[in-house]
This record gives sequence, C-alpha cells and structure tokens, in this order.
Amino acid sequence: MQKPKISQNLLYIIGAVVLAGIAAVLTMAYVQRTVDERSRDDTLTAAVTVPTADIPAGTMLGEQMLAIREVPADLVPSNALTPDNYGDYLGRVLRADIRAGVPISGGALVPLHETFSAVIPSGKIAYNLTVDENNSISGMVAPGDWIDIFFLKDNDSSGAAPQGARLFPLLQMIRVLATGVQVQDAIYGSDSDEQGYSTLTLELDQHQAKQLAVADKAGSLRVVLRRLDDDYPGTATGMTERELLRSLGDGVSTGLSGPRRRARSIEFIVGSSRS
Repeated sequence: MQKPKISQNLLYIIGAVVLAGIAAVLTMAYVQRTVDERSRDDTLTAAVTVPTADIPAGTMLGEQMLAIREVPADLVPSNALTPDNYGDYLGRVLRADIRAGVPISGGALVPLHETFSAVIPSGKIAYNLTVDENNSISGMVAPGDWIDIFFLKDNDSSGAAPQGARLFPLLQMIRVLATGVQVQDAIYGSDSDEQGYSTLTLELDQHQAKQLAVADKAGSLRVVLRRLDDDYPGTATGMTERELLRSLGDGVSTGLSGPRRRARSIEFIVGSSRS
C-alpha cells in the first residue's frame, strides 16, 4: 500500500505557523518584561510630616496643619519632621514660608522660648496689658485666643444731661500672643513656676497700641473672649448708663443727677369714677 504523499508546501506552512506562534509568545513576554521594569519604582521613600496647605512665616505650627506623606528619601532633609518627632516642634514659629506637601526641616522652626519676638508678625508689635481676675475671664484666656476690649469711663457728668458711666467698643478681633509667661505650649523662662498670670501680651499695630495705652490710663478696660472661629465684627456703638436704665424700663431715674421725675401710677376706673 502506497503511503500518502505530504505536500512540501503544507510542511512549509505548518512550520511557518509554529515559528510565528513562538515569535509572538517571545515578543509578548519581552514587552511585558520591559513594561514591568519601567513601571517598577525602586525609589527609596521615607515617611515625613508635611503641611497640608501653604503656611506663612511667623505662624505657630499646630498639629491640625500637618499630614504624613511618603516622599523620595533623597528629598528628605536630615533634620526633617517625622511621625516620631513632630510633636517636639509643635508650637514653634516658622522662620520662612513653607509650601504644602514639602518636608519641614527642624531648622525652619524657631523655639518660642528662645526668641519671643519671632512670634510677632511683620508690621505688628507686642503690647503687654495688665489684667485682673475680671479682665482675664478668671484666667480662661489662653495664647492663640481672640478677644475684644471695651473701654469703660465712669461717671460722665459733663453736659446738660449727665449720662453716667459710658462703655465704648475699643478694639476688636485682637490676638493673644501670651498670657503671663505662657506662649502657646512653651514657657518663656524654664525656671518659672508661675501658675496664674496678671498680664496679656497682645498683637497690635502702632495705632491700636496708642489707643489702648490712653484708654488704660483714662478709665478701665473689659476683656471679652471670642470663639476661635468667630469672625463677626461686633458692635460699633457703645452704651451709657442712662441708655441702660431706659432699656430696662426705668422711667424714674433716667436723669441720674437732679430731681427725680414723679413715679408713674396706675389709674383705676371703677364704674364712672376714676381713682
């Protein structure tokens, strides 16, 4: 029996198909290996603490301003803030502006106990105001708080209609830099054992400092504590003792000095007669 004869062209075709398949597999493997090599990131990274937003110079560093990020190790300063040590730098002041996402160097921060003047923004001054139990809200005012200050002038007897005591809104939205020797979480002077305080150090401009100095000499001051997120401008008018009594419905003594007006009486009508 004669064996079937295989066409030589068919062998060539089969061989070509096999070789093409092998070539395709090798090509795909090469391409995949190349993509993997190029997409693989072998860069060493390190966990650092970075600001979540741009922070201007003179700002006291707070925990709410920071986040932890992985960044290339060759971009990390030798004394960068890390998740392990950033707590040691909280409450310090930035020497220069820092951009969001950039690792913070420890050298960019000034310890408050080393130089208090670093806390004062450019164009501002620190004003030391003596306070008592009333003016310090029983010691509840803390560094970083915002306050309003009222000026109280006693016994204004000038003019034809005496007004009595008068209250004026003097300064509003004033930032407290320090209470006594307490600056944020740092104590200015490590040997101090003071628990309370009798002074507030305020952030003012030159004009505000002049106003406060004169008012402190001419009358008395009252400090009002604001919420940290309260940006309401507050009242622009004051109040006199006369206005207070009138608002309370006192029709007897609004004159303050001089004869009292006759007290109001209640009229009774009984039948057709009055009494």
